Amino acid sequence: MIILKNRVKWVGGAVAGMMLSSAPLFADSSVSFSGLIRQEMAFSISTQQNPYPQQGQVYNDKPVISTFGDTRIRPDYTQDNDWNLMATRIEIDMNAQLSNDWTAFVRLRGFFDNNIYKDYEDPNHFETGFWGDCGSAVEICDENYMVDLPAAYLDYSHGPFWLRIGNQQIALGESLFFRVLDVANGLDLRRHSFLDWASEEYADERVAAPGIRGSVRFADNWELDGIVQLFSPTIFSAENTPYDLVTSQFALNHTDGFDDVRGDLTVGLRLKGQLTDALHVQLLAINRRNPDGVISWTEMGGNAITDSIPGIGPLIAQTPFEPFQGGQGAYSATGFHEYGHLSYLSGTGVVDTAFRDFPAAVALVSIDPDGPGPALSLADTLGLVPDPNGGFIIDNELTASMILDAFFLPPEAGGAFGNMRGHIKRTYPWENVFGFGINYMITAEQGSFLDQMMLRFEATYTPDKKFTGSALEKNGVEADEFAAAFVVEKYHRFSDAFPATYMVLQWLHKSESDMFGRHLSGYNSTSNTMPKGRADFDAVAFALQQPSKTLMWRFDLSILYDIEGGHYIQPGVRFKPNGNWTIEGYGNFFDGGPEDMMYSLEWADEIGVRIGYQF
Repeated sequence: MIILKNRVKWVGGAVAGMMLSSAPLFADSSVSFSGLIRQEMAFSISTQQNPYPQQGQVYNDKPVISTFGDTRIRPDYTQDNDWNLMATRIEIDMNAQLSNDWTAFVRLRGFFDNNIYKDYEDPNHFETGFWGDCGSAVEICDENYMVDLPAAYLDYSHGPFWLRIGNQQIALGESLFFRVLDVANGLDLRRHSFLDWASEEYADERVAAPGIRGSVRFADNWELDGIVQLFSPTIFSAENTPYDLVTSQFALNHTDGFDDVRGDLTVGLRLKGQLTDALHVQLLAINRRNPDGVISWTEMGGNAITDSIPGIGPLIAQTPFEPFQGGQGAYSATGFHEYGHLSYLSGTGVVDTAFRDFPAAVALVSIDPDGPGPALSLADTLGLVPDPNGGFIIDNELTASMILDAFFLPPEAGGAFGNMRGHIKRTYPWENVFGFGINYMITAEQGSFLDQMMLRFEATYTPDKKFTGSALEKNGVEADEFAAAFVVEKYHRFSDAFPATYMVLQWLHKSESDMFGRHLSGYNSTSNTMPKGRADFDAVAFALQQPSKTLMWRFDLSILYDIEGGHYIQPGVRFKPNGNWTIEGYGNFFDGGPEDMMYSLEWADEIGVRIGYQF
């Protein structure tokens, strides 16, 4: 393991050094450098704290009456935070013309979190455990910083042939907000989640990975594009960090599943062609591991306390529930259901799955505490009815709440386990994605609004795709998914006094999941009702950019609207007083409810500022 960590930490430096040192070997080589240093800040303007980390838990220091009538109080881990983000970014780019056919590009990125956010027990912002300690195969990281190579590749171009070899992002789609054809790479959400400048279209978030991409042009207007790339999963914001979206009442293991698929490849082909001067088409086929993964219950595996309990210790280790969490776990069924609701999960379904998929949980509650005799097991006391398919019949909130409150009963009240955390794991199933796209340029009277308007259509079909189920089922939920985006894009000059305005209007449809990949079966619940789901997902996005007459200013607006009612609005302004300095300000404003995708982000209203110097 030590060898692996050292190899991963320094392979990035080796790649960059190799490319830099190779330049003199080419007689016609020339090398140029550029870069930026930027301070990035996001000030919270929300009346809510992020409810998912320990420091923002809804029931911190709030008494809750359990189904047994006793009062449960979670410890007060609350922190009041004004700043969601305060970080320093450094990027250095190297461009090298090595010969007529060969070029090299290396981007070195450093990101340092200034750590002014008040969190719980000094969380680890950047160490993930995927590749050594870090998130990619060419990264050095620690708790509060990361240094990586989002790009480090050689390009070869000769006649109809083009080849790119090295660490790279592969951007296949052209939709703003929406990723339809853009399926090659997962996202790295550790820095500012996906809440940066919307028009940058995930340029900072796509996970780069070592790979080979090449194309060949033929028959004048056609191109065949192929990719082979090392699989690297989406990286979530870490537990107890500002943009964490996995409630801290769960312990998520995402590395064991990755260890099982380490070294697997994403492989794909894309055929692009021009049918007429105005009409372009493309076909896409990708075989990949799902980078978002499927999350399900997993055995907790025991700890020092449970291992010391004679008799039931081994049973506890084979369940998903870890007791004795020092105040960090769930204290009541009320809190558990609240967070199921916030996480688009079914609290009742989650409990049902835990007993159905883990026989040790059934055995644990079926033990007669006094051996043979008149004493009743917990299952008998609660009146649980065995389910022929495994576990018990748990089909309503009251039954689930009684079980939970019995488990969470603190020792001082006669219980055995106290507050508990649930253990979940992430796996990365194979899937095939088939895509289709059309671009059509409208030609009309010169200067008219329709002239040079671009129409785009992107669609994908993924058969037998696996999703995280709302009940955390062992194998997730499997369904064929269809996704499509229709885009209208236009530059138009409304006045001779100003440069052209860029506008884009988009529609997204998905049959099984939302924009973030959450299965629709988890929608439409409350803290005391089970999810009703929604039939499909539709959203509309609109964006515009308007430069000033001198190009010193640029005004942006991006809007994302879920047809069920939630919205995300991001106005922005960019000021560039000279060629080196750029000052950017933007706002992120969310509103939503249980029936739409914005519900889990209502707390994230903020004002962002980026002050950068380019050299």
